[in-house]
Amino acid sequence: MNSLHIVLAPDSFKGSASALDVAHALGEGLQQALPQARLTLAPMADGGEGTLDCVAAACAGHWRHCSLNAIHGRAIEAPWYHTDEGRAVVESASVLGLPLVEATADAPALRARSSQALGELLRTILDDGVRDIAVGLGGSACNDAGLGLLVALGAVARDRDGQVIAPSMNGLLALATLDLDDLDPRLADTCITALCDVDNPLLGSQGASRVYGPQKGLSNDEIEAVEAAFQRLAGQCPEHADTTAPGSGAAGGLGFALAVLGAELAPGANTLMDMTGLRAVLDDADLVITGEGRSDSQTLSGKLPLAIARAAAPTPTVLVSGAVAEDARATLETHFAACHTLVERAGSVDAACADPLHWLRLAAREIGDTALSLADR
Repeated sequence: MNSLHIVLAPDSFKGSASALDVAHALGEGLQQALPQARLTLAPMADGGEGTLDCVAAACAGHWRHCSLNAIHGRAIEAPWYHTDEGRAVVESASVLGLPLVEATADAPALRARSSQALGELLRTILDDGVRDIAVGLGGSACNDAGLGLLVALGAVARDRDGQVIAPSMNGLLALATLDLDDLDPRLADTCITALCDVDNPLLGSQGASRVYGPQKGLSNDEIEAVEAAFQRLAGQCPEHADTTAPGSGAAGGLGFALAVLGAELAPGANTLMDMTGLRAVLDDADLVITGEGRSDSQTLSGKLPLAIARAAAPTPTVLVSGAVAEDARATLETHFAACHTLVERAGSVDAACADPLHWLRLAAREIGDTALSLADR
């Protein structure tokens, strides 16, 4: 048992703990049960929150920042990472993230929110001469099908009267025409990879508005109108921007907008595993532990834990989550050797959120007690 090699590759527990903090807490708990085990800490991300930290921890390079107004209407120093190989890595959540909105009392309502800040960040990177950009998608608070992003990069959107509309969801609802002729010409020479945290399409029952809109404040009565607006925007775009493409619905439709710019839509977790060299580490593991703040049906749509389990197979993978939705538990248990939650140990969501690292250590210690039997599966 003490010679086991255990890889700890969690996502962040959004709003509670970073992926690095989660990995450290799991490691501390395992060391109590398995003091001689070899642990590899590999905090990960799938394109959402924590993507920049994940890349910076594994890839040589340097941090950069630019001043812009983020989605909550406040000026920030937006971070991006420039690898020594010449690639810029951007995390959309850093400028469009829901935590920014939730922490700002007078932040714009959903209808007034825009993805424009991400377009401004990309324009700054182009100004720096970078022509290879990876854009992490996930954790966004907007649902504008990337209209703000496109406008920031030169598109012109108008209503039926020919008036320029706001680059927001309100503007999107009034959209009649979208002129892409004056998009930034530097985009033609730029390789863009969209790191999609989910594989949902833009439209339909599994699309951005129906699946993720309610989480951002979209009411049931608004969904049909927004869906129709998404369809109108898509109808103005080149044929290569496919509304059915996996990931086109990521981040409120930002995946689709980036495809309009010529981006490749790539599974975020799998791409980041390649960028960070995690696959080789998983090949040498006896047991893998991953995790996220909440596991539900969305976990099965391209989120990090499932990608880790598939990459590690046949090595068993254990899932540690803040909570697991009951309607998804049975399916999740077919993919993981075991599923543990902090809520089951803490007794409530509030207690788990109050001290997640404590409950992570406890869960890891319990996993350590059964590690040999898990690794032998």
